Amino acid sequence: MQDKVLVDATNAFNGPGAAADPSGRGSSELVAEWYPGARVVKSLNTMYFETLAVAGTVPGRQPSERLAHFTAGDDAKAKEIVAGIITDLGFVPVDTGPLHSGGILQQPGGPLYNRPLTEAQALAWI
Repeated sequence: MQDKVLVDATNAFNGPGAAADPSGRGSSELVAEWYPGARVVKSLNTMYFETLAVAGTVPGRQPSERLAHFTAGDDAKAKEIVAGIITDLGFVPVDTGPLHSGGILQQPGGPLYNRPLTEAQALAWI
């Protein structure tokens, strides 16, 4: 995985609906440890899968109405690559910062998890 971009779209749970607590760390930090040398970006994990499947392709949706997908990571170029994928999927990328703090915002129990927000709403919140 050396120098590869790895999109961590996972969410850590202890059981049905019970968010895991990785002792103050972001779950993506654990993923980064499992893949040394990978350029990890936490993204595409906050939206319910049924919404993710269709929300980026809603006909007639104005650019200001596109829903946000978040990116968090420590490698700016990797986040830029993932932002391009998000855009290609019909969403708008919003950077939440470094892997630790930005990833914690996105994981289950975090304030951005399962909250469909437009770009303006996401930027106002952040």
